[in-house]
Amino acid sequence: MMNKKLITAVVAFATLGLSVSTGVVAHAADPLKLELISKGETHQFWQAVKKGAVDQAAKMNATVHFQGPASETMLDKQLEMLDGAIATKPDAIGYAALGTTESCSHLAAANKAGIPVYMFDTAAKCPGTLGTASTTALGVAYTDSLAAGKLAADKMAALIGGKGKVLVVGHSQTNQTGIDRRDGFINEMKAKFPKVTLLPTQYSEGGDAQKAQDIVTTALVANKDLRGVYGTNEGVAIGAGQAFKAAKVNKGKVKLIGFDSGSQQIANIKSGLQSGAITQNPIGIGAKTVEALVNYVRNKTVPKSLIDTGFYYYDAATITKPEIAADLYN
Repeated sequence: MMNKKLITAVVAFATLGLSVSTGVVAHAADPLKLELISKGETHQFWQAVKKGAVDQAAKMNATVHFQGPASETMLDKQLEMLDGAIATKPDAIGYAALGTTESCSHLAAANKAGIPVYMFDTAAKCPGTLGTASTTALGVAYTDSLAAGKLAADKMAALIGGKGKVLVVGHSQTNQTGIDRRDGFINEMKAKFPKVTLLPTQYSEGGDAQKAQDIVTTALVANKDLRGVYGTNEGVAIGAGQAFKAAKVNKGKVKLIGFDSGSQQIANIKSGLQSGAITQNPIGIGAKTVEALVNYVRNKTVPKSLIDTGFYYYDAATITKPEIAADLYN
């Protein structure tokens, strides 16, 4: 039979061993540190992406530091943020590319430092393919913007009877997402609807609502027979709606199709001022980016190089459908 001293020693040793073992396990399960660099922070779209990322990180024992420049025209500022994120030596980085190739050398620096990168919303156009052999990124969680622009064109054509003047107001002529949303729409119109006259595309760089309002106001004055306006992001659609209100355009006389959601677009669609919009899945974009990074860092599970998070067209009649309402944000 063990004496009390021996029992005490055994218990103490066992407790020490348990503490050491638990300490090792706790260290292995310490939260991963993720840096996510978006294109901006002011638009509600990016706040929805952030929510998706933060919520998913909480489920997977990770933390997210989410940041972006004040405007989607501030590429230099975004690259500074990317460099700063690399310098903190996080476990992984998520990156939404402003511009096309400008970030490639910065992403290569992250790769050299052993920091895995998964892009979201828009991929940089760097040499080589995405994946484990890439010197820039494992992949990208994105919306097929060409296909989304094409759908917007089909819906616009149906609304205006396949003929008449249409103005495209883009939010960027340098960012790949902006380019694809524009080209998907324009190419579809030219290919399928020859009676639609496309006015010269104009740009509210970064999706500035006031600039978009000015553009659309001028177009309404110069083109009394304008039939439709297509805005390639939330800010542009909001600005176009403001122009319609200021000009007292009768609801439905000029069709307006926007992108994403947000409280103002939703209100305009419900009131009939705006015809509809293409919604992405911003929460899903954030969540899938975090999921891909955490699984890769923890388990070496290689994510798909392309994760298409989908999109829908919605209007006043379909805005409450469960599959659409789940992707809308205020």
